[in-house]
Amino acid sequence: ILSLDRLDYTKGIVNRLQGYELFLERNSEWHEKVVMVLIVVPSRIRVEHYQQMKRQIDEVVGRINGKFGSISWTPILYHYKFLPFNKLIALYNSSDVALVTPIRDGMNLIAKEYLATKTEGRGVLILSEMAGASKEVREAIIINPNDLDEIAAALKDALEMPEEEQRRRNLIMQSRLKR
Repeated sequence: ILSLDRLDYTKGIVNRLQGYELFLERNSEWHEKVVMVLIVVPSRIRVEHYQQMKRQIDEVVGRINGKFGSISWTPILYHYKFLPFNKLIALYNSSDVALVTPIRDGMNLIAKEYLATKTEGRGVLILSEMAGASKEVREAIIINPNDLDEIAAALKDALEMPEEEQRRRNLIMQSRLKR
């Protein structure tokens, strides 16, 4: 599961993490089979509110990894840094699920970039209904980013979605975005 955003209160990063935590609580069969790669790009690092938000993210990641992790499995691989575009493309391409859950957003290019990399058709986009892109990519799993139950259920649906259904949805979305 890929989670990528700049550090910003509008991106819903803590809700996303709490939804993942709920998913892990409810779906022990996915323990040691799924990993969230959480990339938070530093933003406004001198602003106190953003420093507090980073501390909160750090604490939630630590709690989830401590609660569910083991010697052989870390549920969240957390990176607080900027990644060059070629490395982002590799992450998009290798991820089975992209979890994009802003609580307020414009178009959201991350969702579109993720879909553009899915040249083999596999992969599932989970997208907040608050992102402008949700009007264009209706075949994604659209969720309310404030509803942790919805995030947890969407993760399960995405991870268990048959490959043929993934390909069908992605082909439609890619065609629409290309136009």
